[in-house]
Amino acid sequence: MSSRSPLSQYPNQQTAFFLGIGAKKVRDLYLPFPPSGRVLLVGPRDMWRFKPFPHKEPTGLEGRTIDVGHLKVHIHGIIAEGGFSCVYLARDAVNVSKQYALKHIFCNDEESLQLVMKEISVMKSLRGHPNVVKLLDHGILDSGRLKEALLVMEFCEKSLVSVLDSRGAGYFEETQILSIFRDICNAVFAMHSQSPPIAHRDLKVENLLLGSDGKWKLCDFGSTSTNHKRFEKPEEMGIEEDNIRKHTTPAYRAPEMWDLFLKERISEKVDIWV
Repeated sequence: MSSRSPLSQYPNQQTAFFLGIGAKKVRDLYLPFPPSGRVLLVGPRDMWRFKPFPHKEPTGLEGRTIDVGHLKVHIHGIIAEGGFSCVYLARDAVNVSKQYALKHIFCNDEESLQLVMKEISVMKSLRGHPNVVKLLDHGILDSGRLKEALLVMEFCEKSLVSVLDSRGAGYFEETQILSIFRDICNAVFAMHSQSPPIAHRDLKVENLLLGSDGKWKLCDFGSTSTNHKRFEKPEEMGIEEDNIRKHTTPAYRAPEMWDLFLKERISEKVDIWV
């Protein structure tokens, strides 16, 4: 039996990463039947019957005009989406030439709400830094059991992933590589200079965006931590392992984050390893 993912056979699989949201959007999954525009279904009574593709209606916040803090924005299409969040392209309802990225996060419990509040707090503490995506305003909608967070941020059209993909077989000039490295180091240095130091813990190409000013900017602060310590008690290790599993990317984890039983100190230095 093949070990390939069932989705790997479809050539139109798209991967979108924007503002810390790694989102795999797979559309038209029934691609093996494009000529007829129909999907082959098998049922117990009717072994061979066809069903047309259903019409997809807009969902979520698309098309709505909402107030977020002191801003009124009109929401356009989705830039990226994940299990509990979406990022939309939005425009200022008064000055339509202004574009924003609106991050819409569903908070199903107190833990997820606290993560959002931490992300907002970190972005506020870094406000004004040229190499950090700017948080312009935010709001929390309380509909009872479910809370929704809305973060309005500066819009960055390109990520390092899209730039790397578009280069084809070409190479970056040394000056370009040094420019990217300098900008990200400046952002990380600003985080590590806070008191206590803030570890990003999820540095990766998907979280590096190119601003309209030509500077590279760091985004996605939902994985940050100031809990720098050596975890020695089994219950502490279990909690931290769960946090690492849920909020960091395996390919970018520092060695001390893989095996807490080594009892190495986990701190902001995990960013330097990346």
